[in-house]
Amino acid sequence: MTRSRRNETGELPLPHPPTAPRDNGSVPAPKKRTPRPPAPPPAGQEDLFARPLPPVPVPPRRVTHLDATEIGLSPVPLRHFGPADATDGFFYIVTTSSQADAMLAHGLSISPRTPVSLTERPGVMAWYVDMSEDMEAISDEGGVAILRLRRFMVNDLVENDPDHTRAYGVPCYFLTGVTRAAPI
Repeated sequence: MTRSRRNETGELPLPHPPTAPRDNGSVPAPKKRTPRPPAPPPAGQEDLFARPLPPVPVPPRRVTHLDATEIGLSPVPLRHFGPADATDGFFYIVTTSSQADAMLAHGLSISPRTPVSLTERPGVMAWYVDMSEDMEAISDEGGVAILRLRRFMVNDLVENDPDHTRAYGVPCYFLTGVTRAAPI
């Protein structure tokens, strides 16, 4: 005959659960419920209506013409330049005399497709020497002229010119007429 594991009452021999201390028969007070915190949004998704709208981007300003008096365009004699000149608050244009006269009379017409080349003061002599090498073409137009314009008036409308910068060893720029986010 097989022996059963059950005792006389028919229950399995399990240990009794621990007894908790009891009060004197009084019913405990119900606990106050606290509201649940709001559920966080699902991972990867945020509430799109909680943030303010981003600012509307402003398209870049395009300038096609600059008045000569507004930008301080003026001629500068060659004798004012030397090999040890330091950078000042102007950009310089080295061009032919007939083009310089037209720029002084009518202002600068600028375009990103045909930008005006500018240099800083230390680059004027190198540019002048480069243009003076072809004296036959320049003599027909009255020689070489140097113009200067206020740097702060056009600083946001210029871009770097890496080719002339490398060739002359001084910073050169293109006056394109399109504004940049950060000035040079």
